[in-house]
Amino acid sequence: MVDKLNIKNEMRVLDTRDRKWWGELTPEETAAMSKSMWTQMRWASSVKGSNAAQYLMLVNEFTNLHFNSLAKHPQLQHQLLQLAGSGKTQFHEWIPPGKRGKKNKLAEWLITQYPEHNDDEIAILANSADKKELRDIMEQQGMTKKEIKELLK
Repeated sequence: MVDKLNIKNEMRVLDTRDRKWWGELTPEETAAMSKSMWTQMRWASSVKGSNAAQYLMLVNEFTNLHFNSLAKHPQLQHQLLQLAGSGKTQFHEWIPPGKRGKKNKLAEWLITQYPEHNDDEIAILANSADKKELRDIMEQQGMTKKEIKELLK
């Protein structure tokens, strides 16, 4: 018997829009698929080749935007993922989710000082700002030496 629940086969089913596949799953396989829909979405959105932008946009539009509200309906989630399918098998690769970095206290403080700046501009400020100038601004705002040291370390 062929293992229906391997990522290559699951992506083939999405790509070719095989509507009968879900109905042929056993209750155990359905339960396993229900637990892996986030992973399915992650794999489905990443395609190599000329259809890459189409897959990313369609998976995001049809599935990602309301993913949590459809959590109790994995078959519907699966059908929505199939909408992104091009009709022929594609090469999907795993792109791991971004890692949450350690909170940068200086960047958080800079956001309060410059709310009109975007995240990239804040990051540039945090990495390139003159520490002496920042220290002067912080002292003028009445921050203690301990608070300043904590932000500037």
